[in-house]
Amino acid sequence: MKAIDPVIATLILIAIAVIAGVFVLRQFILLSSTAGQQNMLQVQDVTFYRTISPDGKTMNVTLQYSVKNIGQRQIILVKISIPDANKTSTINVNLNPGQVYSGTIQVLVNQNYTQAWDAGTEHIVIFYYKILGQPALQSQTQTGFVQ
Repeated sequence: MKAIDPVIATLILIAIAVIAGVFVLRQFILLSSTAGQQNMLQVQDVTFYRTISPDGKTMNVTLQYSVKNIGQRQIILVKISIPDANKTSTINVNLNPGQVYSGTIQVLVNQNYTQAWDAGTEHIVIFYYKILGQPALQSQTQTGFVQ
């Protein structure tokens, strides 16, 4: 019986080492890019403004917000949810790296007055966004106070 030539055996071992190295590098890049995706959206301002009708029976609440893309990739601000008001607004706004977007949403319109929305109360706002090239929806939660 003949054995494998030492040169061929060395080449096979080098090929196996290169394949293993590429696999480890790929896993490292995937894990680091997943960790880098966190907090690509920075919520700069969330404020609720309430107005009460002259008779004191109904009220309107408006959300004013400002967000910034602090990542290195374009993101799409898909929707904003206010769970306390059962309100979700779809907006689909593209934000390039470093870009700031401000907007307003009518949260409650001509609703019966409730103390849950009195000045000083706090309510959660959830911003949903997508990172360009990735299918997963990310979210950023912020608490806002009623003025």
